[in-house]
Amino acid sequence: MSSFTENSSLIQLFFEKTSDAVFIMDYEQRIINQNKAAQKLLHDALTDWKQISSFCYVCKGCTSSMEEHTCRDCRIKKREDGSSFQIYIELKNGLEIPYSASFSVIDEKSERCVLILRNLTEQQEIAKQLQKSTLTKYVLNAHENERKKLSRELHDGIAQEMYSALMEVRKLKYMEKGGTFDKQMDDVETSVTNLLTEIRNMAVDLRPAALDDLGLYSALKSYCKRYEQIFGVEVALISDVQNERFSSTVETTLYRVAQEAMLNAAKYADIDDIVVTLRKREKLLILEVIDDGVGFTLADMEIKGSGLGLLNMQERVELCGGICDIQSEHGKGTEVIVKIGVDSI
Repeated sequence: MSSFTENSSLIQLFFEKTSDAVFIMDYEQRIINQNKAAQKLLHDALTDWKQISSFCYVCKGCTSSMEEHTCRDCRIKKREDGSSFQIYIELKNGLEIPYSASFSVIDEKSERCVLILRNLTEQQEIAKQLQKSTLTKYVLNAHENERKKLSRELHDGIAQEMYSALMEVRKLKYMEKGGTFDKQMDDVETSVTNLLTEIRNMAVDLRPAALDDLGLYSALKSYCKRYEQIFGVEVALISDVQNERFSSTVETTLYRVAQEAMLNAAKYADIDDIVVTLRKREKLLILEVIDDGVGFTLADMEIKGSGLGLLNMQERVELCGGICDIQSEHGKGTEVIVKIGVDSI
């Protein structure tokens, strides 16, 4: 008996001392009792908190996989015991505070339940800071990788072409005009033309002017033509948003995803043709890049080294609040499908 009394005292002490808000309620969410932390929460949320008839007056909804705030499938009303879930409480100052909630039925006969809430503000702030730090590192690494790529292209491409043209010009100083001289001039002109072409291609790869001046569709159309010339692959570009403009972030993201998906297809998929579609359905912009190549699995991505490019595509899209779905199977090609919520501008 003394053990039972001691345990009861400990439970009562926990009820009074815990920093978690504890509510005892009935099946209609009417609050029967609450601890000091719960009283403080109600005081911060309502001017006349003692008069509320139901916990629903202070709750602003649960977080589901589809919505941040919703009262649909409320775990409290459905009286689901067990796992924790997240709810929001709106304070008198207008702030909405996230809480981790756990709910249990403690006595079915008397229809008594307990709801325990723990403030998640600090944890979520730490998570945001961590996400910000991770994103900063990702951006810095991406910039550094772009600089390395540009440095290699300048050294191996333009610098070599410049050196070749310089050698041809130096030869001209010691030659007399005539057939050989004219041929040498032609060689110099060819080298300089190749150099200009390479510089233009680099400029387009860095940031296509059409993307800023004419929009996403025009930039994709231009890239598809150049893609056909470089890789000998037929590209079908289908779109119903040819004249619409969207935010710079969305247009850049979708252009880079299409570019990466098409480059992966040319490098690894052994394709003859590829289909790129750009459609708008209400306020959703949908990009699809579909090839009929060899397809791949996760193991293939690791072996061939294309996994990082696919990961970059997904991260870019997620930063825009979109979804990037990559589907592939051996012998059945690959589909990259991107959906981003947009408004025309």
